[in-house]
Amino acid sequence: MTNLNFKFVSTSLVTVLLSGAAVAADLPVQQTPVFEPVEKTSPWTFELGAYGFIPVSVEGTSVVDGGAVDLDMDLGDVLELLDFAISGRGEAWRARDVNDGSAFGFVLDAQYVNLGLKNQGIGPASGGTVKADIRQGIIDAMLGYRFASLSPGSDTSQRLEFDVTAGARYNFLRQKIDVRPGLPAPFTANLGEDKHWVSPVVGARANFVLNDRWNFVLRGDMSGFGVSGENLSWSLNGIAGYRLTERATMRLGYRVYDIDYSSGTGSNKFAYDITQHGPYAGLSFRW
Repeated sequence: MTNLNFKFVSTSLVTVLLSGAAVAADLPVQQTPVFEPVEKTSPWTFELGAYGFIPVSVEGTSVVDGGAVDLDMDLGDVLELLDFAISGRGEAWRARDVNDGSAFGFVLDAQYVNLGLKNQGIGPASGGTVKADIRQGIIDAMLGYRFASLSPGSDTSQRLEFDVTAGARYNFLRQKIDVRPGLPAPFTANLGEDKHWVSPVVGARANFVLNDRWNFVLRGDMSGFGVSGENLSWSLNGIAGYRLTERATMRLGYRVYDIDYSSGTGSNKFAYDITQHGPYAGLSFRW
């Protein structure tokens, strides 16, 4: 009797287990949910960098208090007179909601250079001095639009990007000459002054992306157009860029810059009409 009961119980347990397995097979299987990683991408691209422009030639005319001086300096003269120079450029571009490379942007470009000259040993008993102080500062604040990029074929690493900019340019120009020949007034002279003005500026840039490392940029701008005494100023840059890292890019090129500004007449005339050109070098970071 005990043996029969044991067989009955065993058979019942097997039946229950098999039934439970069949019911479990019919139930939906709950799996641990898998979430796809969400990559946070911003429509904004920022680039900030510093650059240097070293003129190998400066030609033109400088007028202070009606007195004109012809300028013809080479690289040696510029380096001898150079006291300080700094320049930088920042850009921010927001991609449009279409996937064609077009974008709206802001551009800020600032330049400052200080040239100084001091001659001693003039006048009676060589006890006098002549000091010249020439400084120029430029700040461009512009809005920009980048058109849809163009690709020559299926290779998306090669493309042409073209953008235009327009805005305002703040100019600062100092031309001062201090003459002290070792004699009292009226033989001393303090000539020149500081000038500040704002003028419109427009620009354009073509960026030829050759591959994931190299690109070549043609960039130019024009300002003045007769506003605030600035007849016309312009610059043209040809710049090759090489990506050192994912974010850092080194830039080397050549620049031509021309400015034509004048105010006043006669003995009060103040003018600066020069053309300079030379190599361009910079380093920028993008994120």
